[in-house]
Amino acid sequence: MNNKDTLPSCPNEHKIVLLLGMRGITRDRLDFSTNADNERYLSFGHWLPIRAEDISYVQEYCDVKIDEISWHDDDCGWQCYYRIDS
Repeated sequence: MNNKDTLPSCPNEHKIVLLLGMRGITRDRLDFSTNADNERYLSFGHWLPIRAEDISYVQEYCDVKIDEISWHDDDCGWQCYYRIDS
């Protein structure tokens, strides 16, 4: 279960959870976070990618821009998270 710091913190983030849930991604696999610059981020599972069509679906029905940030780790392979701009 996610702790309070990783829960959605505004209506758009709750809508993201709802829309991704409609695409088969369950709430318990999503984590929200804030960096030192007060930017909001979303991660899925253990740095797993979300299908591009699912991100497009969210952006179509929610007033947010979501940017993927990804990198390659020699031990774990490709990892990513998503910056939320609302």
